[in-house]
Amino acid sequence: MLGFVPDHSLVLSTFTRQGGPFLGPTIRVDLPDDNDDRRELVDQLGNVMARNDVVSATIVVVCGGNADPPDLPHSELIDMVTEKFAHLDVRLTHAAWVPSIELGGIWWCYQCDDCAGRIHDPGTSTIAAVHAVEGMVTFASRDEMRDVLAPDDEDRVAHRAQLLAAYAEGMDEDASSLRAEVTATVEFAASHPALPELDDEQIARLSIALSNQQVRDHCLTLCVTGNPSGAERLWTVLTRTVPTPERAVPATLLGLCAYLRGSAVLASMALEIALDSEPDLRLALLLRTCIDRGTPPDEVLGMVETSAGMASNDSREEV
Repeated sequence: MLGFVPDHSLVLSTFTRQGGPFLGPTIRVDLPDDNDDRRELVDQLGNVMARNDVVSATIVVVCGGNADPPDLPHSELIDMVTEKFAHLDVRLTHAAWVPSIELGGIWWCYQCDDCAGRIHDPGTSTIAAVHAVEGMVTFASRDEMRDVLAPDDEDRVAHRAQLLAAYAEGMDEDASSLRAEVTATVEFAASHPALPELDDEQIARLSIALSNQQVRDHCLTLCVTGNPSGAERLWTVLTRTVPTPERAVPATLLGLCAYLRGSAVLASMALEIALDSEPDLRLALLLRTCIDRGTPPDEVLGMVETSAGMASNDSREEV
């Protein structure tokens, strides 16, 4: 569910009352080092539980160390989380510690000294099968996931920057033709399981298209209806291949797609790139705030649909 194998992490799976019981947010956070950090983390988790109407949760702590029940690593943190959840009427169904996520590894329970077991093959779970059918990749680590968004070769990116400057001076196409080009590329990406391969001229033209406000508004629709998987593939390619600061827009759109399908980790990575490229980009700042507050994806979807609808009406009025 995270999209990568966690390490030195607290992983929290939740169930909500919505459609009840329904799998809610799956959260991964770095393990805190001191009491102040623990309290801050517990408060943040509590806010997410409240905003998402969570009724029960399961915790897995992944970090090195030795098992000597009841003295497991980070027991104090688990005690603080348990107390917080009880105050919120959230049932902690299980809390376990494991040194690493690997086949045959032994896990131990924080709640019962005699409770332990071995990890089954994560690659054969039902969720893993669903992800495989949907073309989703599970990375070996968070760093490996981040590498997917690493920029292209510096010389190639510089060449695209030159193309962008040249196209920007001579391009006078209207928004409708630019929207059509982006939509066609998304549809092509949706029909192919791998990331689309685009030449430098295509990348430059698509980047110019995304600089148009009407096209960006149209892209919000592409993220939530029609071919969101194709849109996410295209935004991923453009995030890697477009120069700064233009890469901020596809990175933001990638963050939106990822968050709406439940991948807050990838969304956060994409938004970090977007805000590094353009710190004042309003949509990126809004999405960053939503993630930090634990806003449910359904609420974000509603905001995006409203915004896209308003933009569509404005566009028709202009025509």
